[in-house]
Amino acid sequence: MEITESQLAFIREDIRNKGITLDSLADNLVDHICCALESHPISDFSVAYPEVISRFGNEGLAEIELQTRLLFTIKKEAQMKKGMYLIGFVALFLSTSGLLFKLQQWPGASILLVTGVLLINFGFLPLFLMDRYKRAVS
Repeated sequence: MEITESQLAFIREDIRNKGITLDSLADNLVDHICCALESHPISDFSVAYPEVISRFGNEGLAEIELQTRLLFTIKKEAQMKKGMYLIGFVALFLSTSGLLFKLQQWPGASILLVTGVLLINFGFLPLFLMDRYKRAVS
């Protein structure tokens, strides 16, 4: 089957009507649907299109968008946690090194200690508390 411009416009409009709001997801779905229609054994668009759409499952396209949004959210949260733990590690390392330097009366102790404490107070703690708040709310 060859997809015409009017059929392509119909597919795009139908995807929007089914609740897909992410543009990149809508474009990918249009591409997948067109590929499935072109390889479909029935060449009648009005018969083949509902069959192809039914392959997306009982929940349909709205479930796909929901899962896509969840994956984006989880990815962002994972990146934030990695950053939070990295900042916490560096801050703790600088603080303990500064304390050791201070006890040994080595130069640079004050800089290490102040930098570590600032990173804990203005880097790690805000991210940590924000993460805990999100967990408590959800």
